[in-house]
Amino acid sequence: MIFVLCLGPGAFAQQTHGPAGKAGPQLSGFFDFSSFPADFPSGVGTIQRITCTVGSSAQPAIYSGNMLLDCDAETPRNETTIAVDPNDRNHAIGGYHSYQLNFNGSTLVERIVAAASVTFDGGQNWREIIPNVTPYQFNGDPGLAFDANSRIYYTTLADHEGPGGSFTGPSIVVTHSDDGGLTWSRLVTIASGHTAITPKQKGFGPNLFNDKPFLGVDTFPASPFKNRVYVTWTPFSQFFSPTAASLHFPIAVSFSDDGANWSAPKTISGFSPACSAALFGLPNECDLDQDSYPAVAPTGRVYVSFENFNTPAENQALIVSSTDGGQTWSNPVKVATLFDINYPVNSDGRSTLTGCSFRYGVKANTAADPSDPTGRMVYVVWADNRNGTVKATNTDVFLGKSTDGGATWTTIPVDTSANDQFYPWVAVALDGTVQVGYMDRAYSSGQNVCEYGFSVTTLDTTGTVVKKQRVDSALSDPGHSRWFSNSTNPQSLFLGDYNGLAIGSDDSIWSLWTDSRNVVANPPSPLRNHSQHAVASKN
Repeated sequence: MIFVLCLGPGAFAQQTHGPAGKAGPQLSGFFDFSSFPADFPSGVGTIQRITCTVGSSAQPAIYSGNMLLDCDAETPRNETTIAVDPNDRNHAIGGYHSYQLNFNGSTLVERIVAAASVTFDGGQNWREIIPNVTPYQFNGDPGLAFDANSRIYYTTLADHEGPGGSFTGPSIVVTHSDDGGLTWSRLVTIASGHTAITPKQKGFGPNLFNDKPFLGVDTFPASPFKNRVYVTWTPFSQFFSPTAASLHFPIAVSFSDDGANWSAPKTISGFSPACSAALFGLPNECDLDQDSYPAVAPTGRVYVSFENFNTPAENQALIVSSTDGGQTWSNPVKVATLFDINYPVNSDGRSTLTGCSFRYGVKANTAADPSDPTGRMVYVVWADNRNGTVKATNTDVFLGKSTDGGATWTTIPVDTSANDQFYPWVAVALDGTVQVGYMDRAYSSGQNVCEYGFSVTTLDTTGTVVKKQRVDSALSDPGHSRWFSNSTNPQSLFLGDYNGLAIGSDDSIWSLWTDSRNVVANPPSPLRNHSQHAVASKN
């Protein structure tokens, strides 16, 4: 998600380029949607809770060959995630941002909430639903997963609106559904933000907000922690004194066995010689982190990967693990260097891709091998620009593989095709086959044309690439999105920060991405633009 935070001199912000061109953390972002005053002010209003159903026979013909999840909504849907029921191959659920326009009194305002779309018939029909937001007014950064009994857990960032349209400190919340995603429990807050997100004068502080949650669930019968749910996120803390300021953003975790009672948040990003550049923390403290993803192995061992910025130049992917249900954690191990310095910069000062204007950041997510009885086979996927330049990006997808519980790593090229392959997601089938899905510019007419499709690459248990398949049925054109373009506000150049991919018990591959194939150029208002949709494939 998009977020702009004033952190003071020398601090990082928004995957911008600081000293020596070093890339900083790309912060979450439903807050930047308030940067659309050229069209609508931000505000609260009443959440639209109208459910809708779309079927393959009723969706617009332009989506033929794919599945439209959002009933052809005219306001955007982005930042997608998907999960498949381990007990029912036909039952799947997708999550994403839903941008809404509604009235607060007589004023038309915009807001963002996390939506869900559920299918019970293998993707033939989808029903879009807005899970609970109360007592909050906004939420986003969706992450979801099933437990072993088909309960669905959904975590998001949630917040209130403060005076003058500002935001209070965002919190991490979780809800769950026991009827397949049709109705949802009350939200449980597992980590609360403390103060308003505004720059504080020296002599005040701390300023704490929570960012980018994701979750993993232990679904394995032999695990001593079966059905335990783990949520990880980044707590950003800025402390001020009369003479100095300090900044820390480590990775935190909380876990639950019932969805109602959660452990106290614990910092897990630890210390490592790989974290050699301390900004404010202790020597070798890995306390400048973002984008954490938990994954659970058959033994109950839980892994969490994240991006780390305690480096003198290129940033890095690190991983930690726990073998006692999240009580204690290993110190981090370096997975790989992330080559993220040499990207061009868009009009808002953020990294982007050649020929494009949306913000881009290197991401890495994790999957454990469900076929490995030792729980020691684990993967991390990412995409970076090691094969490209600032003038001609060539972002490629790579897979880190460990066979010894994350102690050592090898890097496997997944897709090094021309142009950019980006925002990958990895999942592992019950037989150990690895599937990686990602946005792919190899299908566009040239590097200066900002279009993308969606690809899935299959790797066998040895890490050998078996095949690549294109799964979208039409290219997306993000550059002409009325909601997310320079003509609206440079700060709103947003495509989302991740896509979704999940594997069913029958080895079916479900992909979900932000799709812009139906964009309408130069509409009279962003409402009629069809700028972004949640679109899926099943292969």
